[in-house]
Amino acid sequence: MNRKNIVSLVLLTLLAACGGDAPAQPRPADGAGAADAAAGFALAADPGEALTVVGAKQAGPSEDVLVVQGRVQDITEGFAIVKLMDTALKYCGEVHAEGCQTPWDYCCDTPEAHREHELLVEFRGPDGLPVETNGLPRTRLLDLLKVRGKMSKDEHGNLVFVADGLWQVERPTLPDGLNWPQ
Repeated sequence: MNRKNIVSLVLLTLLAACGGDAPAQPRPADGAGAADAAAGFALAADPGEALTVVGAKQAGPSEDVLVVQGRVQDITEGFAIVKLMDTALKYCGEVHAEGCQTPWDYCCDTPEAHREHELLVEFRGPDGLPVETNGLPRTRLLDLLKVRGKMSKDEHGNLVFVADGLWQVERPTLPDGLNWPQ
């Protein structure tokens, strides 16, 4: 067998091995559709008066549209899900302004304080599932957000805020020499 035939045979074998019965499904997190869906959650104007995270949790599940304000404590990678902290709980940069190497976290507080002051916020698609995306528009840790949506309970009895819009109220700055972790 000559060199040209060997190369052709290898290419045909590779092409056959790469084929399959079902076409590959695109991943929403990698596509423009997911980015467009996430960008669609940014509100064009301030949604108005907002409840605190603790106030919204005390009110419990509601089919009424609510606006909740809190700081981004965590962003779930690959999905339009954030955890908001009530502003009554200070982040480490507020508590230790000088010398804190992780001012964006809440490591100075107990897990009990976290549970009391945090709220999971999900941005869901038409299928009722959290939107897969590389991130929410212009959102990072410690951003003060207002989110608009409805409070529900998940299958485990946990409160979840199902949001349909967000408004960035403020973004704190970091001390010189520190960079955001994301």
